[in-house]
Amino acid sequence: MKYLLFTLITLLSIQLFAQNPIEKEGWELTFNDEFNAKKLDYSKWQDHYYWGGRTNEGSLNFYGREQFEFSDSTLRIVAEKKKAPNDMDYVSGLIDCNKSFKQQYGYFEIRSKNPKGTGFWPAFWLVSTEQWPPEIDIYEFFTNAPDIIKTNQHWLNKRKKKHMEPKRVKMKVDASDDFHIYAIDWQKNKLIWYYDNKRVKTSRRGLRYFKYKMHIIINNEISYMNDMNLEDAIFPNYFEIDYVRAYKKKED
Repeated sequence: MKYLLFTLITLLSIQLFAQNPIEKEGWELTFNDEFNAKKLDYSKWQDHYYWGGRTNEGSLNFYGREQFEFSDSTLRIVAEKKKAPNDMDYVSGLIDCNKSFKQQYGYFEIRSKNPKGTGFWPAFWLVSTEQWPPEIDIYEFFTNAPDIIKTNQHWLNKRKKKHMEPKRVKMKVDASDDFHIYAIDWQKNKLIWYYDNKRVKTSRRGLRYFKYKMHIIINNEISYMNDMNLEDAIFPNYFEIDYVRAYKKKED
């Protein structure tokens, strides 16, 4: 029975990879990291926010330089309960590609596995260095609800009023049990979110204000938001990324 289950999981994994090759028909690959080098590629990434900060307003954690581990083919962002250089009680990791890659419109994709248990807020998102907002949250998770993807977009209208359009998507599985594929197709007139290559949300709101190129941020915040019981969090804990890729439409 165990062998049969292992075989089934293996076949499903092979099928998923077959459906998700790095080359996509009609798309040109513009940025990627497969995380096979066993070290962070600093020609692509920096380990702090694009404005230079290692923490954010309201954050509980510091983003450190030493919070990365590597397997043969994945990056693991490590969250720990320990004193940070700024005396915060928690340290985690972030990668930001603003110096090497920015793009307006296209397909942005990650294959990742969430941290286990409550207290963590992993995210894969796009943001501009020109101003905030705009921002596109391809996904956020509050890990006390491990089967709920939180999607969002933020924009600033001509009256300088901030808007957003959040939506929660039910996965029916625990996102910390295995790797899954999350993506967005950012077009001029719509945003389309995908989970394991299936469309889960479409939005047309606010897109005329998404007029800047954006770059990718991947981070694992430590949080008590959304009724997370931070006192029950497991440390160290790991947010694992198999790859991240970006594409633009090929010219006809």
